[in-house]
Amino acid sequence: MVKKLSLCILALCMACMTTGLQAQELTDDVAFLRVGYQWNTVGFDVSGMDDLENNGVAIEGEYNLNLGGWLLGVSLEWARLVNDDDSDLVFYYLSPMISLKFLAAGGLYIGPGISARYMMSADTPSGVDEPDKEVDLWVNAVAGWMAPIAEAVYLDVQARFGWNLTKNQFEDVADIDNNYDYAVYVGIGTRTRSTGI
Repeated sequence: MVKKLSLCILALCMACMTTGLQAQELTDDVAFLRVGYQWNTVGFDVSGMDDLENNGVAIEGEYNLNLGGWLLGVSLEWARLVNDDDSDLVFYYLSPMISLKFLAAGGLYIGPGISARYMMSADTPSGVDEPDKEVDLWVNAVAGWMAPIAEAVYLDVQARFGWNLTKNQFEDVADIDNNYDYAVYVGIGTRTRSTGI
């Protein structure tokens, strides 16, 4: 877990060492397409039972309304997570999210978000039941950096931490103590027309 958090912090530190977009320069809405990597942990409230560790790739599209120093983001993410101990155990998720990010000078942004994570399907080894296809409510913290690389085009680096509030998807396996994830994304953004908000 420390290694994962360190990776997220390192990505943000590298972004902070460069200069780029000033907050006042972004007056239009902006859309992003990101590719990322996720680490997901399910901790069970059962003595001696190991945590369920999954990781894998994610693709996210996000549209941000520019609210004058704040970005109201609406995104949709697809993720494919593979179990660390058994590569035959694969989970597929679809997650819509809403976030509100404060855009600071230098292109840095930070803010909270809320998402609904739906388990679309799961590939399971023979004899293992597929988890329930439930929707879980997550709260998220996002932080990132964007900088112009061409006219109306931005490079974006983002880190996200998520915490599962409802814990529905693995409750048929055992009582769940906690479920959280970390993710790091890299993407490209482009300005779109201004909403005038």
